[in-house]
Amino acid sequence: MQLEHTKRTVAIGWILAAFLLGLAVNVRSATGWGLLAAVALGPPLIMLLLWKGPPQTTSESIQNARR
Repeated sequence: MQLEHTKRTVAIGWILAAFLLGLAVNVRSATGWGLLAAVALGPPLIMLLLWKGPPQTTSESIQNARR
């Protein structure tokens, strides 16, 4: 569960930072906002889809089987 929380926190931080940067540089055009949205949402989506947790250990497998 800790990994899911970390992934979510990093993704939200990236999105907020990208949009704050867009506001700071005063993006006004629709193309600029579209590019900013792609930069803000692309990396977090890839991270959330591809960043997997470590495989289950033998001890964890035994504990889960005993439950």
